[in-house]
Amino acid sequence: MIQKVLELKSISKKRGKLRVLKDISFSISKGEICGFVGKNGAGKTTLIKIIMGMLFPDEGEIIIGGKSLETEREEALQNVGAIVETPEFYGYMTGRQNLNYIASMLENVTKDKIEDVIKYSKLGVKIDKKVKTYSLGMKQRLGLAQALMGEISLLILDEPTNGLDPIGVVELKKTIKILAEEKGVCVFISSHILSEIESICTKVIFINEGKIVGTCSNLKQNLEEKFIEMMGENDE
Repeated sequence: MIQKVLELKSISKKRGKLRVLKDISFSISKGEICGFVGKNGAGKTTLIKIIMGMLFPDEGEIIIGGKSLETEREEALQNVGAIVETPEFYGYMTGRQNLNYIASMLENVTKDKIEDVIKYSKLGVKIDKKVKTYSLGMKQRLGLAQALMGEISLLILDEPTNGLDPIGVVELKKTIKILAEEKGVCVFISSHILSEIESICTKVIFINEGKIVGTCSNLKQNLEEKFIEMMGENDE
């Protein structure tokens, strides 16, 4: 039986009188890498913040690992890791010191676990440099390490390649595939870079004007053509 890790049921959200999300429903299973694609302002980041418990929906239900986000919030979120927007850290501390500090607030994070997330995130010798010297790409890598600190079953990434150089993008893709294929982590990636989605995801969900307008699990189809088909031509 396929194990659903993330399930959204009829999620809607208003901002003032504007409905920014309209009856959003989908599910993602263990080991899947799901791309979430849409134009700027389509509602991607709003939905991610709702899944993370940073915003509340006006209607609908979110189930994470079999737990309702509304009624079992702590249990639902305890196995979720995320990078949403630019990660924030203490600049005067090294990357390692930041991770050790975060680990001190979590349960059962061993020194071996910290070394594992450093390895997965490809931080290298920079882990012992002060974070204020990090590029945006290095902060993204440290953010990934933070997201992997717990025993996660769901990893949420919002524009994860921001600031990464081409080598960093390749390494991030390898890490995501390892997490999904070897550890069974469900990965949900929001991105506007279609080539990155096409090369790594097992399925893609398209959102336009706050509505799910299609999905694609056959990624042999040209994703750019599918994107244009789902979104329609620009009005400009």
